[in-house]
Amino acid sequence: MSRVTMERPLPPGLSPRTRRRSSLRRISLASFGLLSVLVFLLSSVGWYFFHQLDGNITRLKDWDGGGDKPAEVPGDLNILLLGDDSREGTGDQYGGDAVQGMRSDTTIIAHFDADGSLTLLSFPRDTLVTVGGDGAEGIPRDGKLKLTEVLNYGGLPTLVSTMQDLTGLAINHVITINLAGFKQMTDAIGGVDVCVLPGNKKEWVEEANAYSTNTKDPMSGWVGGPGTVHVNGELALAFVRQRHGLPNDDKDRIRRQQQFLSKLLAKATSSGVLSNPVKINSLLGAVGKSMQTDLDAEGLVELAKRASGLDAGKIKFITVPTHVPMPPEGGATNDRGNIPPHGEVLLLNTEDLETILAPMRAEPEEDPTLASAPPVDPSQVSVAAVVNASGRSGLAAQTAKDLAALGFVGAMETGNTTLQAPTEVRYPTGQEGPAKTLAGKIPGARAVPDTALAGTGLKLVLGSSFTGVDDATGAGAGTATPGATSSAQPGAGAGPTATTPPPDAGNDTSCTY
Repeated sequence: MSRVTMERPLPPGLSPRTRRRSSLRRISLASFGLLSVLVFLLSSVGWYFFHQLDGNITRLKDWDGGGDKPAEVPGDLNILLLGDDSREGTGDQYGGDAVQGMRSDTTIIAHFDADGSLTLLSFPRDTLVTVGGDGAEGIPRDGKLKLTEVLNYGGLPTLVSTMQDLTGLAINHVITINLAGFKQMTDAIGGVDVCVLPGNKKEWVEEANAYSTNTKDPMSGWVGGPGTVHVNGELALAFVRQRHGLPNDDKDRIRRQQQFLSKLLAKATSSGVLSNPVKINSLLGAVGKSMQTDLDAEGLVELAKRASGLDAGKIKFITVPTHVPMPPEGGATNDRGNIPPHGEVLLLNTEDLETILAPMRAEPEEDPTLASAPPVDPSQVSVAAVVNASGRSGLAAQTAKDLAALGFVGAMETGNTTLQAPTEVRYPTGQEGPAKTLAGKIPGARAVPDTALAGTGLKLVLGSSFTGVDDATGAGAGTATPGATSSAQPGAGAGPTATTPPPDAGNDTSCTY
């Protein structure tokens, strides 16, 4: 049995049967806000300061945690962590990206597992996503936005729905921290030392009418290095926000955040801070004024208890794998992945993402009738519809052709629907055998009973996890958008002025560009 699809190695350390393992370690603004504060809330002085923190926090009012959710795993907890880019109080000269309202500069799902571990799943801000829920006004016709823009267009309920549709994980709570608070947190502990490598990239930035390098960036305001640089709040903000002049673009930006926040977290939880009530008070005051959450006091205490039991071996940081779109995916040739009208975007590596998410989701309840039903010949399987919920264009039509070539019958009407992660074979009562046969040809597909299909045939929903049809023939089988699932795209990460491959610091973040 052959599987016609684009195969590639999984991310380092990942395998289909390895639960939550990854060497991709990333730290973010929002994860600092959770870990550096909650971990010591239950210390000997934590209870007194907790009440001050709780009194300063703003409670979110536009999301109550309701609405449709994916199935939940008993004992698991998923918290959406947002580092918003509100610049009020930051002293930002340029204000960063020109925006209306607020955007989520950092988007993370913190997955507290019932086994006592924590996985922080970080989504790059420029990832192109299908807007979930009821959508939002003013978005492009294709129903997609950069992830960073969803909050501004549709508000928190729309962002939560988008993340739930994208991942198949139920979001239980939300915590946001703005940049002004990040700056104040850094000042509260007296700043930290960062290490900057010599760089060789020089990028012209039209907005500033000047060149940017990794040691001097007019947009963020960063100036320092190479070598060791002590950064206070304002300079720290520039260090982690720089987007221009870095040899490896966003990869270096993430590594900067990792280096800086690792040191910030270490200092915030050091004896010099924990034994100093003035510093603790200042730190918690900064966090409280910049944090918004739907969690009440009791919920914060419960979260603090879970966080306080974590050690380094139980915390995993994973950045969602993405790639620069290639021309077959709609990307403009030699234009850094520009997809009109969205501009420069990143596309998800859907197969890699599914490998990461599958162990975190609830297992669907097995239909005993389905389990005992014998499979049938494809010629006895009527497929009424093939709908595309993957976000990859043309997939439904190509898959319908692949199924027809294997002998499946039926109208196979094609179309698109709201983005979802799992691939599903939906079937009416009495069609258990045909459903088992079709699901057996779609790796990773699950069969789901659907009473709305009574009197019709099967409905195949292609989620972002879809990777192809087993035994399909033809060069395009199951892969209507070449490159859509490639984890290594030619030219990805190379700056527009680079003439040779840029230097790469690898996974060592003790000193970064």
